Amino acid sequence: MKYIVWSLMIILLCGCASQKQLEELGLITAIGYDRVDDKLMGSIVYYEFDPLHPNNTKMVTSVANTSKEIRHKENLSSSRKLVSGQLRAAVYGRELAEEGIISVIDTLSRDAEVGTMVYLAVSNIPAHDLLTRAQESSDVTNAGTYLYNLIEQNVEEDSLISPTLHEFMQCLYSEGRDPILPLLNFIDNTIVIEGMALFKEDKVIGEIDTKSAFYLKLLLGPYDAGSVEIEIPLDQVEKHILSKNNKVEEEVYISLDHIRSKTQIKLVDKKMPSFKINAKVVTRMQEITVDYDLGNPEALKKIEEQISIMMEKKLKEVILASREIGSDPVGFGNIYRSKVGYDSFSKKEWRELYQQADFDIDIKVEILRTGVMD
Repeated sequence: MKYIVWSLMIILLCGCASQKQLEELGLITAIGYDRVDDKLMGSIVYYEFDPLHPNNTKMVTSVANTSKEIRHKENLSSSRKLVSGQLRAAVYGRELAEEGIISVIDTLSRDAEVGTMVYLAVSNIPAHDLLTRAQESSDVTNAGTYLYNLIEQNVEEDSLISPTLHEFMQCLYSEGRDPILPLLNFIDNTIVIEGMALFKEDKVIGEIDTKSAFYLKLLLGPYDAGSVEIEIPLDQVEKHILSKNNKVEEEVYISLDHIRSKTQIKLVDKKMPSFKINAKVVTRMQEITVDYDLGNPEALKKIEEQISIMMEKKLKEVILASREIGSDPVGFGNIYRSKVGYDSFSKKEWRELYQQADFDIDIKVEILRTGVMD
C-alpha cells in the first residue's frame, strides 16, 4: 500500500513539473528559410501554451550565416525557450531551393528533437512571406499545423507524393533518383499546393502541375484512393453519345475516382536504356460531360481504350519533360543500377544515359462502376 502511495505521488509530481516546463517553452510548428544576399534568413512559427489563449502562436525571424546561429538569435528575441519537438513542416523559398538546400536540410536531419516524418515543401514566394501571410490570415490559426494537415490529407487521398524528411533524404542520397517536393503559394487568403518542385540532387530545376503529379504518383507506387480528370477526343466516342447539346465541343471530360493501380517498370535494354512500363488501373467513373451510352458494353470498352491512350500520352509527356531538365523523380536510375550492378553504375554516366533513354508505356484501364452524368 505504501509503495502505491509513493508511486502516485511521483506521477503527480512529474505531471506538475511537465506542465510547468511546457508553459516555459515555445513549441516550433513551422520553419522557413530564404536566401538574403549571402546569408540565410530563418522564420519560425511557434506555439505558446496558455489556457487563456488557445491559439497563441507567434513568429520570429532572423538572419545569419547558419541555421544554428539563426536559432540562437531567435531564442534571444523570444520570451520562451524554442524547441523543435513539435515541428510539423519546413518550407524553403524558391530562390534558396534553386541554389541548393542540402546544408539546411542536413542540419535538420541531425537534430535529435526533429522527427523524420516532418513534411518539407518549396514556396514559390519567399518562405518568410508565406508564413507571415498565413499568420495574418483569418483562415489559418497555426501555419505549422495547417501545412501539416494540408499535406497530410492530400497524401492520404493519393493526390500528393509523400514529402517527409525521411523520404527526401532517402532520394537525395540515392544514386539513381531525385527528390520531389510540394510547391506552395499563398492565394485567396490561404496556403495552396500549386504543383510539385522537381530536384536534381538538392537543387530545384523545374516544376510540374498537380495534374502531372498524378502520373508520377502512378509510377512511384500503387494508387489506393486517387482521383483524376481525363479529357478524350470527342470524335473517338461520338457514335456512342445518345443525345447532343448545342455546345461545340472537341473533347469529352471524364472524372475518375477510387483509382486502384499496379505498375511494373522493367529495363529491357542496358546499352541504350529502354524501359517497359505496364500499368493496370481499376477505377470508377464519377462524371462524364456528355450523355454517353454507359449501359452498352461496346461503348464502355471504347471509352476505356481512349482513357488508356490518353493516360499513356500524358505519362510519357511527364517523363520526357522531367528527363529534359535532368531530373529523375521516378528512380529509373535505381532500376538501371539494379540490373547492371552497383560496381558498374556511375551516377555521372547515368545522367548522360538518362537523356537517351526510351520509354514504352502500356496502360490498361478498367471501369468497374459508373456514376453521375452531366
